[in-house]
Amino acid sequence: MTPCDPEVSEMRYVHIPDGSDEHDGHGVRASWTERTIRCGDRDVLYLMTDAIVDTVCCGDRVFHYATVVGFVLEWKSTVNEAGLPVSEVEPVETRKAQEEVAELLRQHEPGVQVSFRTG
Repeated sequence: MTPCDPEVSEMRYVHIPDGSDEHDGHGVRASWTERTIRCGDRDVLYLMTDAIVDTVCCGDRVFHYATVVGFVLEWKSTVNEAGLPVSEVEPVETRKAQEEVAELLRQHEPGVQVSFRTG
């Protein structure tokens, strides 16, 4: 069994439109896109986010991070009540699989911070 072999649990993921968010008065701006990357013979869904936080003391701080949603089981197979597409995904739960996925992401996006959603 390799780190990207199937695990056990699964969850539904509602796809959010690519976009940006700005909080007036708080100095936070963020933009994100949904992406996939191949790990073994499976696709991994993740959100790539760039956020800028404007601080009074230190100026702008830029955060570049990937939030790994999970292995894709069924891509946009249904829609929810708001009409947004829904995929079935399997969280990346084992440490070995997380390390492999994080390394793949860092190869494509040097310096990226990586976090994982779990069940």
